[in-house]
Amino acid sequence: MPDSAPAFDDVNERAKKDWKRETSPFDRVRSVMRTAYEPMSAATVADNALTSEQTARKHLRSLAEHGYVAETASPDSTGTLYQRAKDSIALEQARRILDETDTETLSARVLEMREELREYGDRFGANSPDDAVRSHADIDAETLLEWRTTRRNLAFAEVALALSAVENPTDAAEAV
Repeated sequence: MPDSAPAFDDVNERAKKDWKRETSPFDRVRSVMRTAYEPMSAATVADNALTSEQTARKHLRSLAEHGYVAETASPDSTGTLYQRAKDSIALEQARRILDETDTETLSARVLEMREELREYGDRFGANSPDDAVRSHADIDAETLLEWRTTRRNLAFAEVALALSAVENPTDAAEAV
């Protein structure tokens, strides 16, 4: 009869030890912050990154200086909270889009999304989904979600095109 499998906690502990051995404290702090959309204390980041609070705080300050992390005061004024900076999220998404799509296709899709947004505006007599809701337009939740999603996707696509123009000025000019 085979030995029983190790306890689940043992597997998690092994994964933590491997992660700690194979990565630097900076890389672990950045990894924790990659998915930190809600503000977290340096102590929480340190616990999640398997490092000391002092080390986490040092790396969080560095990440904040480079625009990857945003600092905010805690609601009870006891310290600083950290979360992923919105700009870094937008740039990461734009880079992913550029990795998956050529600028010609992306330019065409931007034009399509702009047309979709114009059609939503015409259909509901509003400039934005929020304006449509405020004016009590007859709009169902699914359409509202699609409109908001198209606006968000257009914003990411436009950032990707702008980034492409900076990285490859001649390619971007030809695509638009």
